[in-house]
Amino acid sequence: MSGDLGGSRVTLGLGLGAAASLGLLYLAYSKEWGKKTCQSKQEVFTSSQVKIRKPVVQSKQEPKENKTQVSHDCSSLEELKKQQMEIWEQLDVILQCVRELKGEVIELRECLNGMSDQIVGDVRSSMQQCQKAARKKKMGFQRERSHSAESNAIYFGASTGNKSSAETESEGGYTTANAESDNDREEAAGQIDPVSKCQTPGNLDEFTQLLCTADKLHGGTDEDQKKGFKLLLENKPKYRSKPDFCWRLARAYCDMLELSKDEMEKKSYLVSGKEEAETGLKEDDTNAECHKWYAVLCGRQADNETIQNRIKAGFTFKEHLDKAIDLKPNDPSLYYLLGRWCYEVAQLSWIEKKAASTFYGTPPSSTISEALKNFLKAEELKKGYSKANSVYIAKCYRDLGNYTTAQHWLKLASELPISSKEDAEAQNELEEMQNVLNQSS
Repeated sequence: MSGDLGGSRVTLGLGLGAAASLGLLYLAYSKEWGKKTCQSKQEVFTSSQVKIRKPVVQSKQEPKENKTQVSHDCSSLEELKKQQMEIWEQLDVILQCVRELKGEVIELRECLNGMSDQIVGDVRSSMQQCQKAARKKKMGFQRERSHSAESNAIYFGASTGNKSSAETESEGGYTTANAESDNDREEAAGQIDPVSKCQTPGNLDEFTQLLCTADKLHGGTDEDQKKGFKLLLENKPKYRSKPDFCWRLARAYCDMLELSKDEMEKKSYLVSGKEEAETGLKEDDTNAECHKWYAVLCGRQADNETIQNRIKAGFTFKEHLDKAIDLKPNDPSLYYLLGRWCYEVAQLSWIEKKAASTFYGTPPSSTISEALKNFLKAEELKKGYSKANSVYIAKCYRDLGNYTTAQHWLKLASELPISSKEDAEAQNELEEMQNVLNQSS
């Protein structure tokens, strides 16, 4: 009995142990399964979170792109505004130029209208003067030229147009009559310069002494020229109607023009000098020196004038210079001045030539070769005439491409003294040309 009881207890114990083991196994199994479930849930949650954050990241990038686009648009707008401002400024400049051009056109029309009236008045005055001159014309003389048509082509090829052999009227309103032959002109017209008596011994009259003193002071220093100008002004009331006095006073005004530094004073000297030369021509239109200094003052007056006035002054300069050469063909200074005119005309720009043809029909024309022939003529009449003349000869040869001869004349010019303002300016040109020609050779 007791053995049966012990066996049942053993069986019961084994059953309880098996049950306990199963329970533990179940518990262990259940815990392991819970962990896996939690891990799977965490994985699902994490992935869902990642999926949810993606739109959030995109929403942050979009404003940045928008900001970049806005800033780019702003910079483009600023550039457009700058371009618009530049265009407006250019338009303002163009409008200003158009206004100035319109003003010049109006001024040009007024000048043309005034010129037509002046031409009519000049023609009438010329006809009246010609009629008066015809009545006073002396018998027994006919004009003879000392040079042939060929020499005319050389020295007067730059003429501004065809002129009749009859008398023509100049800008100043006086008539320039044809003179007699070159050999007898001075004696026939009573035009022997009183200063020629200065070289001969003997008593001189008051007027001749005055002229001799004026010539001496003119060739002196700046102070001497001022004294000569003052001396002539003091004697003007007494001798104002004498041509030999008038052209010397005009020359003195030129001297003062060179010495003055005030622009208003220079203009006053120019006007007064022209008036004196014109007065001398009204008294005697065959006085070569009056023609010469009237031409010189016209040329000086044109330096600061408009294109129209410069062209007009150039024609007047050439007209009176031609007459002076006709009356005094052996004066080297006249050929030097004519050479200067030819050289300047040869250098005229296209617009200046067009303006001349507009105002006068036939523009002035000349060449470097014609200028050279006149400079050489001055040198022929007086060897070593001036430093300025020799420098211009060198410039002409340079422009014609003859550099060797140009250097030869520069060497001759360097040996001549400086005796005027023109010579001083020529010395500067001489040095520049020597440097250029030495570098090119």
